[in-house]
Amino acid sequence: MNHSFVLSADIGGTHITTALIDEQERSILPGSQHRGLVNAQAPAEEIIHAWSSIMRQSLQAVPGVHRVGIALPGPFDYAAGISLIKGLHKYEALYGLNVKELLAAALSMDVCDIRMANDAHCFLQGEIYNGAVKGEKDITGFTLGTGFGSAVAENGIAHDAAYFNTPFLESRAEEYFCTRWILRRYQELGGQFNPSVKAIAATAPADKAAVAVFHGFGANLGLFISTLNPVPTHILLGGNIARTYALFAGGLQECLQAKGLQIKFSLSILGEEAPLYGAAGIWQ
Repeated sequence: MNHSFVLSADIGGTHITTALIDEQERSILPGSQHRGLVNAQAPAEEIIHAWSSIMRQSLQAVPGVHRVGIALPGPFDYAAGISLIKGLHKYEALYGLNVKELLAAALSMDVCDIRMANDAHCFLQGEIYNGAVKGEKDITGFTLGTGFGSAVAENGIAHDAAYFNTPFLESRAEEYFCTRWILRRYQELGGQFNPSVKAIAATAPADKAAVAVFHGFGANLGLFISTLNPVPTHILLGGNIARTYALFAGGLQECLQAKGLQIKFSLSILGEEAPLYGAAGIWQ
């Protein structure tokens, strides 16, 4: 068995990214990183097949790797490996299933060789480890993408904050800080159908609907942050929507200033590599 590497996997709402992490060098093994699209609405068997197929590609880079760290969205019983995802428009077919056991069988591994943690937790831990907030001790992290992830680090150790389920405005936070909200709100404001946040962002500043939707997104985010107790002093933003920070920063800062709050914001520099490093850290 090879004890120098960990197979890390970052599972999102539409994709999976995998790589071998060299724990001694604290780096991704060149040539071991792979990415694949996943249909989150598919049956359980298809989802597990999609995940395990990409994982096996990374495992081919070095023989004998037997430890797996997986960053994936919640709600989830990470220790037991059982999915509790329901009503979040993704991976509904996995609800109540022991995903650890299913993946172990697909990879021909023992269940004890697989460890899991929340994706936002892994994202923040990875950026503290070797990214935009390297060495920070106390910081909050938000991942803004197909869903809303959150984590809080205390004394340099990140843990899941689970803000996604916090009541907010007419629903819960998950429904306001995700791709679905931007796509729906854009059409409500008169914009033509666009398939992605990136496509809508590309139309700004000429497109008034695009400008308005990002301003509204930022204002909502600022309002949500103001309700947290304690209110964070430093927030790290990651995920695909964070790449549009320049478009929603105005609405965000306007809201925070109106609340008398001064908060430092940092943007992820590791991108999809951040949760890979964090997932490997589950074994430390």
